[in-house]
Amino acid sequence: MTGKHGPLSGITVVDLTQFLSGPLSTMILADLGAEVIKIERPDRPKASGPFLNGERIYDLSIQRSKKSITLNLKAEKDKRVLMKLIRQADILVENFKPGTMERMGFGYDVVSSINPRIIHMAISGFGYTGPYRERGALDMVIQGMSGLMSLSGEPDGRPMRCGTSISDVVSGLYAFGAMAAALYDREKTGNGQFIDVAMLDATFSCLENAVINTCITGKNPTRVGNSHPTSVPFGTFPVLDGEIIITCSRDAAFYDLCRALNREDMIDDPRFSKAEARRQNRAQLTEEISRITSQYTLDECEKMLEKFDVPNGRINTMTMICADPQIAAREMIVEAEHPVAGKYRMAGNPIKFSQYPQTQYGPAPTLGQHTRQVLTEYLHMPQAEIDDLLAGHQPLCK
Repeated sequence: MTGKHGPLSGITVVDLTQFLSGPLSTMILADLGAEVIKIERPDRPKASGPFLNGERIYDLSIQRSKKSITLNLKAEKDKRVLMKLIRQADILVENFKPGTMERMGFGYDVVSSINPRIIHMAISGFGYTGPYRERGALDMVIQGMSGLMSLSGEPDGRPMRCGTSISDVVSGLYAFGAMAAALYDREKTGNGQFIDVAMLDATFSCLENAVINTCITGKNPTRVGNSHPTSVPFGTFPVLDGEIIITCSRDAAFYDLCRALNREDMIDDPRFSKAEARRQNRAQLTEEISRITSQYTLDECEKMLEKFDVPNGRINTMTMICADPQIAAREMIVEAEHPVAGKYRMAGNPIKFSQYPQTQYGPAPTLGQHTRQVLTEYLHMPQAEIDDLLAGHQPLCK
């Protein structure tokens, strides 16, 4: 196959994933140099938009740098092709419900028997064990069931979903980390393994203090909106032209805030001088700070706070952050050119390697764009055999 640049160059991935958690994990593998071969149905269902020149915008980012081949996994001929790919691959990634791969004839017992070095990553809603193992799930279902939504929102409001598909994202990140660890383990043992990542587990594990506090006290945490359950002041405060975020997690940071706001008297005020006192008098302190910040613009507040190194920030809109000079300096907006959609920009990879200073981004593939290339270069299939395979796909595409 074509050579790729990055710490995972030389690693071949067979990608059977869909939705977000699985494609995100394989996108990171591709960003870091792995050869990701995405298996797609010849009759891929028409997805919802938005679109750019007929190509779904969502796919332009999440499927970047991958190769697309089409296989009809209900046909034995196509299944044999997939098995040949698995035989030579390093990693197999899928996010079907448990049992699906076994019914298709590609369970771990089968794939490991033909390729003992294969790393089989299985992402699902609830994992391969437990009473919910056969249930399907999408992101919001997991956000709710994990407890995350009970922690999100205003104290007197309804439980809220996060503004992004965070359960999918953290599951994909855990899956990527697990695959990287399994590759290292294989270097020591020579063996691959089956990895089971559940979206519920991944999201639950990210609830940090809420879990241990509940386990110890037996009480449900209350929603605190933009505040923090233990750090005060911590949240958003009004300014003349919007809001500013101020966060003080230690006494020293609060004292710096007092100096920045020219309210050093609050340092010795028994209501605010220590962390526990500030927690007990959260409303009064919030009112005091808000009274001061509301007299200044956002820019003026930022300058005041930065002078004393008080952690602060503005609430950017997406158009603002996409044009931010820090994002540009970190090369977090990158460009690719798609054969149909044309040039487009998207978020880059946040991992910066000293040995690989330039991440290479290829465009997302069109459906089946690399079928002939992969089957020729990777499996050395004769052209007549490839023609016969593709001819079998035509009735499905009508």
